[in-house]
Amino acid sequence: MEKNTNNNKTSELKIKLLIIGDSDVGKTSMLLKYTDNFFPESHLATIGVEFKTKEIEFQDYKISLQIWDTAGQERFRSITKSFFRSTNGIIFMYDITDKNTFKNVKDWVKDSENNDTGFKKILVGNKIDLKNKRKVELKEVKEWADKKELEVMEASAKLGTNVDKVFLRLVELILDKKTKDEIIKKYGINGNKENTKLKSSKETNNKKGKCC
Repeated sequence: MEKNTNNNKTSELKIKLLIIGDSDVGKTSMLLKYTDNFFPESHLATIGVEFKTKEIEFQDYKISLQIWDTAGQERFRSITKSFFRSTNGIIFMYDITDKNTFKNVKDWVKDSENNDTGFKKILVGNKIDLKNKRKVELKEVKEWADKKELEVMEASAKLGTNVDKVFLRLVELILDKKTKDEIIKKYGINGNKENTKLKSSKETNNKKGKCC
C-alpha cells in the first residue's frame, strides 16, 4: 500500500526518476498527470530536461520523488544520457500507436545498459485510450522485454489509467530486497552524501520547455 498511517516509523527518503522516450509519446503528460492530476490537451516538445516533485508515503517511508522529464529529440540525447549516472530509476516510454517509438526505445534501453549504475527500469506503453489505433502489440513488447528482464506496463496519461501504478511499481523495484538500513543509507535525505540534487534546468543551461 502507498499510505502508512504510523508516522512514528516513517523515514524520509529522496528518490530520483527519469522518464525517457521519443517526442510525443506522452512523457510530460504522464508526469503532469501523476504530480498535478492534470492532462495538457496540447502536446508541445520539452526542451532539454526539467523536473517536478511529488511527496508520497510508501511502506515505512516518506518519499520525495524527484521526477525528470527528458527531451526526446536526438539533439538532446547526450544530455539525457548524462543523467543515467545519478538516477535511481527509469521509465522507458513508447506510444502504442506508433511502432517507431517502440523501436527507438530499444536504443534507449541499450544506452542505459552501457551506463548502468544500478538503477531500476520499467517499460511503459502509453496511450491505451487509443487502443483502436494500436500498432504495437503487448505480446511483442513482452517477448522482447523478457529477454532484457524488464517489466512492462501499459497506461493512459489522458485517462489516468495505471499512471500511479507505474510510478509506485518503480519505487517498489528500487526498494526491493534491501534492508531498512541499506535504504536509509542510500536514499535517506540525511544519509549517503552521494544522494545529492541533480542539476536544475538552469544549471544545465536548458530553457524551460513545454509539455510533449
